[in-house]
Amino acid sequence: MAAITRIGLEIPGQSGERFKVTDLLGAGAFGEVYRAVGAASGTVVAVKLLPVSEQSEGTSLGALLNEIKSAAQIVHPNVVRVLHVDDGSIQDLGPYVMMEYVSGGTLARILRSQRAACAPIPMERAREMMIDIAQGTRAINEKLIHRDIRPDNILVDENHLKIGDFGISKFVHERTRDKTFKGHQHVAYMGPEGWESAKNTFKLDTYSVGIVFYEVLTLKHPLAHLVRDPNDWREWERVHLFETCPDVRSARPEVSAAVAQLVQRMLSKRPQDRPDWDEVLGILTTFDSPKERSSLVRDAVEAAIRKAEEKQQAQLAEAARAREEEKREGLYRHSCSELLKVLDDFVEEFNSEFQHGKIMVHREALYGDTVYIHRMLDTTYSLPTGGAITCYFFPRRNSGPKVRGAMLIGGGFIGIRSGNLLLFKEPIAIGRGRSANLLLLKDREDDLYGRWLVCEINISALANAQKLIGQFGITARTVFPFGFEDANHFFDQMQWASGGMHVFTYSLKDDVKQYFAELMKDAIEGQP
Repeated sequence: MAAITRIGLEIPGQSGERFKVTDLLGAGAFGEVYRAVGAASGTVVAVKLLPVSEQSEGTSLGALLNEIKSAAQIVHPNVVRVLHVDDGSIQDLGPYVMMEYVSGGTLARILRSQRAACAPIPMERAREMMIDIAQGTRAINEKLIHRDIRPDNILVDENHLKIGDFGISKFVHERTRDKTFKGHQHVAYMGPEGWESAKNTFKLDTYSVGIVFYEVLTLKHPLAHLVRDPNDWREWERVHLFETCPDVRSARPEVSAAVAQLVQRMLSKRPQDRPDWDEVLGILTTFDSPKERSSLVRDAVEAAIRKAEEKQQAQLAEAARAREEEKREGLYRHSCSELLKVLDDFVEEFNSEFQHGKIMVHREALYGDTVYIHRMLDTTYSLPTGGAITCYFFPRRNSGPKVRGAMLIGGGFIGIRSGNLLLFKEPIAIGRGRSANLLLLKDREDDLYGRWLVCEINISALANAQKLIGQFGITARTVFPFGFEDANHFFDQMQWASGGMHVFTYSLKDDVKQYFAELMKDAIEGQP
């Protein structure tokens, strides 16, 4: 049913009174909102229709309605009152929520107006606003986690602010559910734990309110200047997780040290470092001027604030590096696993055709210690005819030498072994048969997974082969062509793969599966 046809519709409300829909107030991702008037009382209310997309999944809709019904229990002058919840008694209308109508617009509108006039909100008025928001949020958090506190959801009722829109709230302490209603908080106000899908507590709302406080005091979002593309949610994730909010006094010097510290603590990345609502209100209700403190105390406090900020910045920088390293490691492991799938597919094809035995695959997810070569996904393909092929991968490097104009970021070893060995701890003795190195090349910075090549290494005709024994893992039993078994040798020597006079020559092959097939054929034919 089109939105215009709702006008004039009569719907039941609180105490059974009928309410007539008069006009559309707005529409968004979480439903259409109308104004309606009680036929008997003349009471003006706001009616929110829940979005049709959520009605397709009964469990989700039920969870949403339960949350809104819990919100109806919240009665506080700084919270928009939920008056009535209908599960969907009217055909073609669906579930709806009837709420207290607040006619003064939103805090977002006030902030826009003040920005346009280049006029900060007077300090005393800012304090009153922050107290209203804190009191309303405290009342909500006794029942729910709101999860979407932002200026658009804070309404103005004469001189007071009221928090509304419980459309995506969560029960206190409840973790995000996989198969029930999922709301997505606005990216500009979502706390770090929201991005990390961590356990939700009321401290999630504390973070959002901290951002709102910053805007009330400065008319600026504390992290927006660090976001390169406001339409890219990953940019917002990055700044919420790893960037510190500047001291509010950098934009509003007259803010007291007490309030500046309060806002900074509310914006702490760790939920447990954020204050509770009683402490927030205690500080706001003793709003003071920095001039009222002794200069000696003030200077010491300022020094301590700067030190705390420096410590937090260092911790976040380290956390960002660790997260990036974890991400790269995950991508690398995925690339290694995908290559092994190619080899495993070949093995499966072989086993389906050969009737006199099967290739047995043994794989260690991770192997490495301080004594032996560090390697991972150590795999042995034991052949039914005898002998084996082993394959493993070296630890990833953030940057290595260039090969064919691309960055070498990882690699591994693949080669024929004598005997049906399952796990090799000795970094020497290749056994009977050739071997090679696997190369993972990254063509561009945005190339997340890279591409695999094979590189067979031989001794240059100009080099003395005997003098190389004992170096680079080469022994008297080494069969050529060969591959480096040690990660350090591999990354050090691959710088010559693109050309230049060297003791080794390098033969690059693009088809890893074909090389694996050739290797297996050689291993089979080499058995007595």
